[in-house]
Amino acid sequence: MPRVMIVDDHAFIRRGVQGILKDYPQWELCGEAENGNDAVRLARELQPDAIVMDVSMPGLNGVEATRAIRKENHGVKIVLLTLHESQELVRSAFRAGVDGYLLKTDAEQDLMHALEAVFGAGKFVSPRIDAAVAKEIIVNGGTNGKR
Repeated sequence: MPRVMIVDDHAFIRRGVQGILKDYPQWELCGEAENGNDAVRLARELQPDAIVMDVSMPGLNGVEATRAIRKENHGVKIVLLTLHESQELVRSAFRAGVDGYLLKTDAEQDLMHALEAVFGAGKFVSPRIDAAVAKEIIVNGGTNGKR
């Protein structure tokens, strides 16, 4: 059973993600954090299989926390959950090592699709993100073809 950690500075969002997860007993909630610094510490302690994390948080933001977590745990699947549709932020997130980029506006219908996609060794980009940007990310990891 995959273990999921939720990271968001708003308790309301953390409760919402928990509410979605509770309908899928094959996923286990293993912890939650309210900022990037706590996310890095808890990821080390709890060793979750997946992290659903906000981008904009106090301390380390979600992209910075992803970089730090990736240094210690290459296997964890990270899905950023955000309000931001910026193409550069999407690219930056994938360059940092996220596996999925989910807009909060799409979370209710797409959170489980995102988790299933990243656990299937794939990537996930919210449907509202520009299709050309999403294709580039899936093909090149957000590097504009540069490595």
